[in-house]
Amino acid sequence: MSGAAGTGGKRWCALVACAAVLVAAVMVAVASAKDGTDRAGGRTGADRGGHRTAGPGRTVWTPDPHGGDTSSGQGVLRLRSAPNVYYLPRYSSFQQAPSAPEFHVVLVASASPSGGSGKQAATSKGAVSGVEADFDLTAFQGRAEITSVQKGYGCVRSGYRVHCALGSLKFGEGADFTPFSVRPKPGTAAGPAGTVRMTVRGADAPTVRHTTRVISGSPRLTARPDLDRLTEVPPGGRMQLTPAFGNKGDTAVEGGISVVVSAHGADLLPRYANCRYDKATGATRAQCDFPGALPAGAAYETDGALTAVADRSAKTGTVTYTVWRTADVSYLAALPASAPHGSGAPLRLRPVDGSAFPDADAEPGERAVGGGLSFETTGKDDVEAVGFTVKGRVGQVVEVTVPYPRGDGWTDSFGRGTVWVTLPAGVSLIEVPPQDHESDIPYCHRGPRPDGPVACPGPAAAGTVLRVRLDRRVDGARGSVSVRSDPSADPDQRNNTAPVTVQYLP
Repeated sequence: MSGAAGTGGKRWCALVACAAVLVAAVMVAVASAKDGTDRAGGRTGADRGGHRTAGPGRTVWTPDPHGGDTSSGQGVLRLRSAPNVYYLPRYSSFQQAPSAPEFHVVLVASASPSGGSGKQAATSKGAVSGVEADFDLTAFQGRAEITSVQKGYGCVRSGYRVHCALGSLKFGEGADFTPFSVRPKPGTAAGPAGTVRMTVRGADAPTVRHTTRVISGSPRLTARPDLDRLTEVPPGGRMQLTPAFGNKGDTAVEGGISVVVSAHGADLLPRYANCRYDKATGATRAQCDFPGALPAGAAYETDGALTAVADRSAKTGTVTYTVWRTADVSYLAALPASAPHGSGAPLRLRPVDGSAFPDADAEPGERAVGGGLSFETTGKDDVEAVGFTVKGRVGQVVEVTVPYPRGDGWTDSFGRGTVWVTLPAGVSLIEVPPQDHESDIPYCHRGPRPDGPVACPGPAAAGTVLRVRLDRRVDGARGSVSVRSDPSADPDQRNNTAPVTVQYLP
């Protein structure tokens, strides 16, 4: 694979048992109308020209575009996800037919920035009507049979063509479907098998076209499974992670490999030029791309470590990575091409023994959940109560959302805690029976002592509500809000209490 050089160096690697790719997440962006996609490993514009690009000692496949706005319709159809390279497994007649990967398509409709009225574009109300998707599957002829089509999306088959009548797609919605399934035929020759051509049309939207390259063979990505658990990491301390991956399949991975790193409770230092980061500073996600083919049987590790810095406030955290084919990094995991790159030299690769790398947890050739590290810091909790003001007229019943404390350490192992409120003089609690609670909003209630503080349970997404009556005016009246924490974990108990004041309205 391009960039491999030498052997040796210190191995740093670890595994955390998590297969979440995402981070997600959270955080999925629909591509611009100009590109018509947010797939293809984050490439944009001319990078998706559908041609081979020659480089020093390698050939790189650059996926075709997913279409674009070629006319001013009322809406836009975008491919959020579709295969750029499809690997069709091979087998002999004496073996059971292996499962072929899904041909998964995610199509989204939205208002055209240039089409329709300004009001329509601003409110994103409307739909793309008469949406149809056509798939030219002649690349599978003689190599695979089409076993089924997804009738729920109006898909029908005619020979080696599939037509899907998707109907009307509302703006902001779309179709998430697998239009067809295939079963490989035995004895097919390895190598390029042609292309699957997809065309999506709508009655009032530009046409979207996408080409998927078909290759007979099955790469199978693997990743080093080492586990590293770090303890006594000081806040702000540095930790290092060295990803490693391989290919236990029968076919090379075309177009390069991408390693996607996610950090929780730590920031990634933007060091390497071939890695891009979700933020220039304080990054928690990175995507490092390694161009060139990954041959069958080969394995590599990075020749340098990715460095993570533990957050000052973190008690625990993880740094994990997933290995993808660059051509088909999930849109949930990929970083855009516009993301900031590292400022140093490129991260390169060196050969390693990958025979012990497991490969059972991934679709053939699609991805491999790699190692990582988990850590515990020496940091202490610092719980800080947040004061608030009760505002209203004398005789009025008012409600106040009680602010939750800052910092960790005030909740139990189940994530539940209590904020204690001592009401100012002249203010009394109005209890709300559970059957009168609105939705799942918790209300403050009397504590164990009738003359003691009010108990406000939390945390809750909508906040905890305190309902009180301003019985009489008491100028200068002050109460308090306090929270309890373990002094051994939260040595500074001075900020566990804050004032509660009253503002009388005319």
